[in-house]
Amino acid sequence: MTYLRTGLGLDGTVLGEERSEDPEKQGPEKPVSCQDQPPEAETNPADVLDLHPAMTEEMIHIFRKKGKDYQAWINYPDDTNCQRPCIVSPSTIKLDQLIQPSDDRYRWDEYCNEWVGAPEEIGDPRPLNLPTGPNYHKLCLRKLGIEKDGSVGWNKYHGRVAHTAIFADNNVRLDGPQWSQIAQAHYQSFFDIDSLKHVFRMTVVNEETHAFVVKVLYPRYGLELAGDIQLRTWRYDTDDYHEIMGTPLGKAVGALVLGAFPRGTRRIVQIHTWQYDGDLQMRFDISDSPQ
Repeated sequence: MTYLRTGLGLDGTVLGEERSEDPEKQGPEKPVSCQDQPPEAETNPADVLDLHPAMTEEMIHIFRKKGKDYQAWINYPDDTNCQRPCIVSPSTIKLDQLIQPSDDRYRWDEYCNEWVGAPEEIGDPRPLNLPTGPNYHKLCLRKLGIEKDGSVGWNKYHGRVAHTAIFADNNVRLDGPQWSQIAQAHYQSFFDIDSLKHVFRMTVVNEETHAFVVKVLYPRYGLELAGDIQLRTWRYDTDDYHEIMGTPLGKAVGALVLGAFPRGTRRIVQIHTWQYDGDLQMRFDISDSPQ
């Protein structure tokens, strides 16, 4: 017996791949249309805050506050209309400064540099006008760093870029500010930064972001990620949007936009979430700010 490895393509249809049997991951076989927004809430957000011990009401309030900060920083050319000064500066780092720095202490080792196809998690790339074939540059970098406990471990960047899009493999250890700078430098090595429209965070394993989306955001609307066959869209300037933007991965994408573009010229207009093989996937859409 076989089962279908399921997920969602960019057009919201279910993807399938015949695999050996695993009844716990058996999924539906028929394509389902994309849903542009979450359903009406069936429960009060306060009723589900205890679904995960890490997701307290205080933490969700912090996510919402930080997300509002990033929205304001991105929107306004200065801090006049912001609750606090912007903490992210424009980034001018170039990829060769990381791989061949003047000081070897700052060197990042390159162990993958090749042209590949689109990530399987997104399915057919054509609905977003993304390229097909081996037109995605994959780059893997690593650098030894000191942990909070004093131990030594690898900081790693795994990502790929294509015209209009950045893709981050989240199965790596790298803090948000470092990731945003390297991802921007990676993209600008091949494309004009003004062409960037989408940032994907693939197979999310960041504990706080994953716990919030899976244990708070989805249950808020009576949803369960693992069994969900819809592409969910979280609209700009809503509480859900602010909370996602305030999570570690949301802040990292916000930092990328702040580092790459003059403030007040771009906007993260919406955030999408879906599952592929039960794993959380995210896409942040960027467009010009309305004048």
